[in-house]
Amino acid sequence: MSRQRKYVTTTLVSLSLVAGGALVTAPQAQASGVHGLRCGKEWLKELDTSGENIDIEYANCIGWTKTRFRAEGYGRVLDGGGSRKVDAFIVEMRVDRGNVTIQRSRCNFTKAINTHDGVNTDCNSKAVIGRKGLTGDSRIYIDLDSDGRGGKWYNLAGSGRA
Repeated sequence: MSRQRKYVTTTLVSLSLVAGGALVTAPQAQASGVHGLRCGKEWLKELDTSGENIDIEYANCIGWTKTRFRAEGYGRVLDGGGSRKVDAFIVEMRVDRGNVTIQRSRCNFTKAINTHDGVNTDCNSKAVIGRKGLTGDSRIYIDLDSDGRGGKWYNLAGSGRA
């Protein structure tokens, strides 16, 4: 599936979840072996940079097959152009049970965001074998270029329980 099609599908899934909070199983997910996908509220953020502002859209999900679960994050960073925008842009995905992290993965998008306009920031954790009751959680670390403030972690809404 192309990144653009995947992004549009994910955005539609996220928007439908915001409206009803229902469990969604997309046909594309079923074809790839995924039995379920539950997403939290989409995170939207606009940040001022030394050049043009950047807009961030991100959805945090938990996906599963019969026995495996993983945190899945889908997003995009959009901007009006320019070169260096961030000193760091890192997405951390977690599979949690209650307040305990079972699996954690990090994806570094710093180089991609600084060299391209409109970057997909999809990030997934490694799979966890387990029972239901797991959630997908994430946070994003952003350090804007030349703002003199350093970086900041942003915690995103959890996926809800699988």
